[in-house]
Amino acid sequence: MLPGGVVVAQRPLEPLTQVRILAGQYNTKMLTGEPTLDRLLKATSRAFYLSLRILPPEIRKPISIAYLMARTADTIADTQNIELHVKLKSLEAIKMALNSGECLINPDDLFRSDEKPHLSLPEYPLLSSIPLTLQAIEVLEPNNSSLVKEVLATLIQGMEMDLKCFGKAMSKNKIASLRNPDEVDLYTFLVAGCVGPFWTEVTFTNTPELKDRDIKNISSLGVDFGKALQMTNILRDCPSDIRAGKCYLAKKELADLCLTPDDLLNRSASIKVKRLLINQVNKTIDLYDSAEQYVLSIPPNCRRLRLAALWPLLIGLGTLEALVLENSWMHSEKPAKVSRLWVYKMIIKSLFIVSSDYSIKFWIKQLRASVGKGLLI
Repeated sequence: MLPGGVVVAQRPLEPLTQVRILAGQYNTKMLTGEPTLDRLLKATSRAFYLSLRILPPEIRKPISIAYLMARTADTIADTQNIELHVKLKSLEAIKMALNSGECLINPDDLFRSDEKPHLSLPEYPLLSSIPLTLQAIEVLEPNNSSLVKEVLATLIQGMEMDLKCFGKAMSKNKIASLRNPDEVDLYTFLVAGCVGPFWTEVTFTNTPELKDRDIKNISSLGVDFGKALQMTNILRDCPSDIRAGKCYLAKKELADLCLTPDDLLNRSASIKVKRLLINQVNKTIDLYDSAEQYVLSIPPNCRRLRLAALWPLLIGLGTLEALVLENSWMHSEKPAKVSRLWVYKMIIKSLFIVSSDYSIKFWIKQLRASVGKGLLI
């Protein structure tokens, strides 16, 4: 028998089946309340889908809808053959639609007429679903709707910052970089850190056991949590981003090591690049301290909320571990990531220890130690 009274059958259950049992029986209206959006969410949310599924019903709906709208806006920002001015205009239209509830975006108008859209199978329906997603936001409970609109406006501001900083450089085959640590800090807040206060407000105000908690302090921890995850993404994707003309690491921090963005792919600069990696990973690990405090601020009896926060933390640290153990950061053919088997094992273990502060701390300590050892290789 698993924690929470889940009975293990004679034949071991698949890990995701165990998650479904803990979350409740699956149905198409489980996440957003709209079957079409639920299908899109499952197709596009990747690992984050696990956290969405495990959230209590009264919380998962606003967070799922917010994620889907953010994913849609990000698809517009990232798709290669949408022209820069069209991307910026479309993002502005989404912001206006969040205020007015009226969407004036036609997905067919986004692409150059002489090229096929560079979209994966689920992404075009994602763009086509913008009016339906906006409608889903409008029918949320008023406070949740306001929180969703607020975080989406901030996330889109981050996407606009990204496009304005890197869009023109990419078209000129130059490597653009964020200028200094303050600019990196602002960027990571806009595209990820702002989710921390949103998540906190939605979960804590909709959970009676949490209403007396210090939401302001916990939201601050949530900001660092989001930044930790984004910095992990930045470090993981740095090689491919550099090849695409984008450097999300501060130009000043590179200059302090006598590096330029162009040097990052130069094997003759590998010693300095390794020093850069150590500095950036250590800064990111410090942010994960706040992530750990965030998870532990959730009462042990709120198991679903704990799991939803714990899984991204563990996957983030696991990704850093994979990155540093690879020992070829800027010259790897594929981005470092945890395996599907690693995720399955993580899920099963977490179901047993989620209510134990000591066990969570010990697990995180082990992962941090492994990252530290990897940096010494």
